[in-house]
Amino acid sequence: MLRAAVTQRAKAMTSSTTRTSTTDRQIHLGIDLTSAGARRVTSRVPVASFASAFDAERLADLVAAAQRGTLDFVAIDDTFRLQPETVGLLRGRLDAAVVASRLGKTTRGVGLVATISPEATDPEHVATALQTISRVSGGRAGWQVDGSAPDRAVTAVTRAVSSVAPTVVRVRTDAQLERAARHADVLRIAATDLDSALEQRRRARTIAVEAGRSADDVLALVDVYAVTGPDAESAQARVELLDAFEGTDVVAQHSDSLIHVGTPLDLAELAEAWFAAGAVDGFVVTPSSLVADVAGLVDGVVPALRASGLFRREYPGATLRESLALTPSGVEALAGV
Repeated sequence: MLRAAVTQRAKAMTSSTTRTSTTDRQIHLGIDLTSAGARRVTSRVPVASFASAFDAERLADLVAAAQRGTLDFVAIDDTFRLQPETVGLLRGRLDAAVVASRLGKTTRGVGLVATISPEATDPEHVATALQTISRVSGGRAGWQVDGSAPDRAVTAVTRAVSSVAPTVVRVRTDAQLERAARHADVLRIAATDLDSALEQRRRARTIAVEAGRSADDVLALVDVYAVTGPDAESAQARVELLDAFEGTDVVAQHSDSLIHVGTPLDLAELAEAWFAAGAVDGFVVTPSSLVADVAGLVDGVVPALRASGLFRREYPGATLRESLALTPSGVEALAGV
């Protein structure tokens, strides 16, 4: 069975949903590089060699590619973990706040969205870390937090950093969306079809207005797990290779995301269709391959969207808030939660 977003694209293109004007809007694109600091190595590698598996230089190269594509931001998780239950593989992640601070000194334009848990770290320390990232990057810091995080901790951090670090919340339930739309700048939503994305964005904007904000103060970005190739057959072959290598159904592990198995042009067409329908403000792409799919996004999807006039050719300013077109009034509302 072809597990591809071609089915999703067909639904988007044939939907009877009224299409909205995109004259004054452009698509926002982020990329999730959470796994970029980990290389696959065999479990037989000596413990002394484990440090070589975590490569900040490779992450810097990927962020440079995102910058070249004028992406809004890169997202990096804060969880460092080994997963010995996966035979033959070592997995781990670099500390997001430390990495973002280092990248802030060597990059321009692209936002650096770091996940720092307000449960595992004192909110005051979270705020300090984000302020440091913002300072060294010239205002390109962002804070990503899970939708299940305690409201009190999230509010404490948000109030402290709202003017320097837009808040990105990953939502997976109706209750999480309800809470996040009242204070977050960006919602990473799980939508596997157009109608679901439409409804979630509509609800988020309605809730934002009810909370005294502008509907445009909250952006709804759909999470996409992407496996790209020069043609559909090649992309599907990559899925099968990933399944064999990982020893599991890779696509099934991302079942709460929109799945795209196909060409970069297919993904660009899907993005354009969903955006035109008013279902999204953009997408956050999780690449199945940190080489092939990052290149597919930057060198395939981005040029196609630029050709349609839906994506920028240069950054509009120096800060992440400017890239996301978030207004000062949104900052004030956010700080007043």
